[in-house]
Amino acid sequence: MEARQLKNYGRPYSETMPALPAPLRKRLRRQSARVLLEELGWWGMLRLLILIPIEKRRLKRVDLDSVRARGLNSESFIDLIVDRTAVFAATARLVGMERAREIHRRIAEQVSGPVNRELLPRGEEFEGVEDLFAAFRSYMLAFFEAERAAGLHEYSVIENSDDAVAINVSYCAFCEIPKTLGLVEACDSGCHADEVFFPGFLAPFGLRFVRTQTLARGGDHCDFRFERRRD
Repeated sequence: MEARQLKNYGRPYSETMPALPAPLRKRLRRQSARVLLEELGWWGMLRLLILIPIEKRRLKRVDLDSVRARGLNSESFIDLIVDRTAVFAATARLVGMERAREIHRRIAEQVSGPVNRELLPRGEEFEGVEDLFAAFRSYMLAFFEAERAAGLHEYSVIENSDDAVAINVSYCAFCEIPKTLGLVEACDSGCHADEVFFPGFLAPFGLRFVRTQTLARGGDHCDFRFERRRD
């Protein structure tokens, strides 16, 4: 099998994320609500449900044309990120910024696996592929190029070798939208989701995920590195 035959090869998140199957979206909402209920209790959950639509209305009034000017024209994707940011904003109003980050990290730990397993190729799809790293490298490079074309990321390839593919992301719409909305902290859970999911996903392929900084956490870029394991 060639890499281009793998699931969602060369498709950006602005296409694949809004198209998640309805049953999966329902499951993710239930998992997220369960974490929020455990953290906030019934009274806190009731207050959160009152605050979320208030925050959505407030954030939807913010001008996001600067993001659209980078080429992002998927309004469904923009709405998805705005809605997520509104939930974070409502949580922060209830419990403060740091605890909100902790809660939404917990949510990321619950949902990152189901989401990524839906979006990325499954392990069995790689059966018959002689060089797993070469296939994965081709897949990731095609993904980031699709993300650039869709206005989601700007990046540079730092290394593209038989040992590693390293990519520095200098612009990320996942971060820029919450930042423009005044809540860059809302993107932290997305960074955490990468760190939860990728190590286990890559291990069967003999690969390692390394990242030392992200835009959402104050870095001047996100330094993605996928390398062959030598241990």
